Amino acid sequence: MAAIPSAESGLPGLLRLTPDTRRLIYEHAGLAYRRFYDGQQVPAFYNLGDPSSFTAWREAYAPDEFETFHGLLLSCRTVYREASALLYSANWFTIRYQSRRTLASLRALTPHALAHLTQLKVVLNESSCHEEKGVEDGSPGCCITDDPEDKVCCNSWGPKIHNPPLSESVTLCSLISAEWNATAVHLAAHIIPGRHELHLVCDVVPGDLGAARRALLDGLRLLPPLKDCHIRLCDKRDPALLQLAHEAVLHARGIAPREPPGTCSRTVGPSATAPAPPRLLMLPPELRLRVLEYTDLVTPWNEISWTRSSGYTITRALCEKLMSGNDCPKEFHVGCRFSQCQLTTRDAHPSMGCFCRRRHSVASSHCQCWAPPTALFLVCRALYAEATRVLYSQNRFIVFDGPGGSKLWPFHPRDYPDNTFAASHFLRHAVPRHCLRHLRFLEVVFAAFTHAGRPRVGHPAFQDWVETLDWAKHELNLPALTVRLVMARSAVSFPEDSHVMTQADGRSVLDVYDSILQPLRRLDPTSPGGLARFYAELSWPLRYTPAARRKPPGWLEGKERELKRRAEQYVMAERYESVCVTAEQPLESVWIRRVLQESQIIYH
Repeated sequence: MAAIPSAESGLPGLLRLTPDTRRLIYEHAGLAYRRFYDGQQVPAFYNLGDPSSFTAWREAYAPDEFETFHGLLLSCRTVYREASALLYSANWFTIRYQSRRTLASLRALTPHALAHLTQLKVVLNESSCHEEKGVEDGSPGCCITDDPEDKVCCNSWGPKIHNPPLSESVTLCSLISAEWNATAVHLAAHIIPGRHELHLVCDVVPGDLGAARRALLDGLRLLPPLKDCHIRLCDKRDPALLQLAHEAVLHARGIAPREPPGTCSRTVGPSATAPAPPRLLMLPPELRLRVLEYTDLVTPWNEISWTRSSGYTITRALCEKLMSGNDCPKEFHVGCRFSQCQLTTRDAHPSMGCFCRRRHSVASSHCQCWAPPTALFLVCRALYAEATRVLYSQNRFIVFDGPGGSKLWPFHPRDYPDNTFAASHFLRHAVPRHCLRHLRFLEVVFAAFTHAGRPRVGHPAFQDWVETLDWAKHELNLPALTVRLVMARSAVSFPEDSHVMTQADGRSVLDVYDSILQPLRRLDPTSPGGLARFYAELSWPLRYTPAARRKPPGWLEGKERELKRRAEQYVMAERYESVCVTAEQPLESVWIRRVLQESQIIYH
């Protein structure tokens, strides 16, 4: 421990204290003020383009007895250097070009301040919110989401005017480029390599790589290697911009050679050599397949949904720990961190805004959200064949049949509207024929049938279902395939007229169940080369009637267990005991959990 200078030294009282003691005083004065939000400490967040934000933040969040630390910064050089070092290293800073059409206030920081600056966000152009208010309360404000019903309104924090996305042809692109390049040169002269974390937002027109390079990435290349870098190039997902942002981040962090992003170092002309094949293709096929199993070809919950209207999607369950603080079941929680990065990273990384690649054209180490790995299918024919094999063999496929798609409501109309079931369309047209043999798990989910909403006797969908299964049994790898049939019920609303159904009406719905079940016997489940496993989850047709509601607890569950047993026994016959009773049941699908969560949100 350093010796404390005596009073005879002539130093002011503060400077007679040790540096560690002075730091505690600076922290108590609020230079590294920490506000607790939802159990975590959130740093102060200052807008360099608006000096009044320093005062406004303090008035809103600091204790009533808090006094400003501005006097400390003016007291003497030694205190200024120590206090400013703490101020700029412990807090987060942002600047927006569009608010004043300049970044001069960032360039006005002293070299000492820039050397200690650790967290900076620069917004050059935003065509959707990258909201500051969301950062202060620990969660990012983002007005672009996958679900329109879950959209955060831009006006929830006050009026917000978006900027149009940049195009290389407009004058503004040149102005932003010149301003950012000048700022990058100034930053490069003073920031310490490997210490700075930079967040950049510059929304350009989808596909306009020239505007992205000119306005943002050319200036980024002037900076020394960064500790971390997060880039958003468009408020929408664009494959080309995603790749460009990814390359730029690798260069900015010093992970890849510092060359212009998106360029190629190969020579051009007669002496140019042919491009080398991807290194992955140099591995044996069995190793390539193992490598591909660790890519985004396998979804977070090993589950892919399909509907007529939306095609392939994935169902994302909400994390129970984030929703209610309860423990999230481990079989579901394994996928949470690959689905909601803006929430699941909050404990470790209070948010600087949304840098989610599911929603935008971004590159960020904080986002691990699953997104379709389109690029893997475009490399070459050999890799395409292996990628499709992994996709169809390592994921469970859920086919939803109903007007509401995967939401399962509204329910079936007065008569079944299509001439084929969704499962028939999926097998015949959605899955490439050469991929059918790779399917390992197929779940067919029908929205609730009632006496009023169901396919009638002789409906063409029944005949097509028979023909489809006769055709598919020669294309599918049946000994490796598991099929689950689900006649769903809604946890949110009741089918129309379901409360007035009679016993005869219930039998008409059970006849529909039988008409869908019977053709499954054509998959030869009793032979060694037939269907490996079959499971059923069938809703009791009269469950919504007053008589059923008056039954004692457990009565409905008992009825549905009996339906399940009879259906599985009918399809699997003598193999029922060994396959469906003694064998372990497959995990509950994610979509069931999501439906239950949505019902809790609606009712609570």
